[in-house]
Amino acid sequence: MAVTPPIPPQLEGLYTTDSIDTRMLYKEFQEGVAIYNDANLAVVNKFMRKSDKESVRQWQRNMEFVIASEGFQADWQKGRAMEIALALDEFELGLAYTKNMLQDQTADEVKESQKEALAADKRLMMKRFIYQATRKGTSPVSSGWWDGNMAAASVRAPPPWKGNTFTTGHDHFSVKGSADIGLADFSALKKAIREHGYQGKLWVFLHSDQIEDLEDLAAWDKAATPTSIQQDVATKGFEAIKEFQGFTVVHDDWIPSGYMLGIESQVKPMTMREPLNVSARGLKLWKGPYDEYPLQEAYYSRRMDMTVVHRGAGAVRQLTANATYTNPTFTFR
Repeated sequence: MAVTPPIPPQLEGLYTTDSIDTRMLYKEFQEGVAIYNDANLAVVNKFMRKSDKESVRQWQRNMEFVIASEGFQADWQKGRAMEIALALDEFELGLAYTKNMLQDQTADEVKESQKEALAADKRLMMKRFIYQATRKGTSPVSSGWWDGNMAAASVRAPPPWKGNTFTTGHDHFSVKGSADIGLADFSALKKAIREHGYQGKLWVFLHSDQIEDLEDLAAWDKAATPTSIQQDVATKGFEAIKEFQGFTVVHDDWIPSGYMLGIESQVKPMTMREPLNVSARGLKLWKGPYDEYPLQEAYYSRRMDMTVVHRGAGAVRQLTANATYTNPTFTFR
């Protein structure tokens, strides 16, 4: 007599194609986000401090001793720190776990979406860092590195340092006059930073096009030396090429072709603002509207932004024949 095979039980609820309960995936994803947030992101750890304030008061390297006045400190040195407003924005990832998406994929395929979300957050950090670090203020607003707009914005000139004096037209956003990269471009970035008293390690961020041009220079082999930190920074998200003209060269295509970003890392010249509410910080995986199956319609977001606060500790050079600097274009919408 033929035996009729038992009818498999019908799964009730939201399961993947390989019968994994999406409630368990949601719990796993939240634990993964928590672990991810505990890790130091390379760009934040290397070049930024964190703050939950709306603004910071930052000395721009002008504090020095003067001949004492009777009974009080010299007026010119009081309150010389610069008040800098810190931006704060919310970013959302273009992904939500729809019912059909969850039902039509295996658990491993759904987990790949979580991996990509974490990778996208790292890209956001790097992209926003380059965006803010290469953006010159538009008159009458003065922002970013020293941008030449101080007079229009009623901002005092950069403070003097060891005999170096500066006007309100002092500008860390320069143009080359041609599209060719050369040793003089590194020297110009270095001078712009060092003359303000920043003596820490220097980094320069270059697009693949400039890396290729740089390696074609006849002087590359003589001027470049291997860096002992190459492997270390690579594990943190940077691809360091070599030491060149006093800079550690970082290969990253988030910086647009035709731009060079030089930055000193000792002072951590940028600040990343996070929400005052501790529970709102970091990458967030927000539960969907269905309590029983919270992964359905769940999505990712992060609230933060980055601002240059040490205005003399970085500089940008555009390799162009144009007469004036043009802010590179980035899309966040």
